[in-house]
Amino acid sequence: MTAVRVPLDLWAEDERTGSLVVWLCPDGAAVQEGEVIAEILVDKTTLELYAPVSGRLNLNVAPDVVVDRCQLVATID
Repeated sequence: MTAVRVPLDLWAEDERTGSLVVWLCPDGAAVQEGEVIAEILVDKTTLELYAPVSGRLNLNVAPDVVVDRCQLVATID
């Protein structure tokens, strides 16, 4: 099975960066499609990041890190 990329691409077109506030699931956790896996902060608004598929979560970015739009933050195997 190919890993599914989980990018941060959930905000308005004019936003270029966001901050990963907290992972709600630990690295290696089994997640279900649609499950909230993280909270992100964009322009003073906290948004939820959902798992696009079910599988094992592999984190690529630590909490409190500023990330660019569409940057890969995790994969799901």
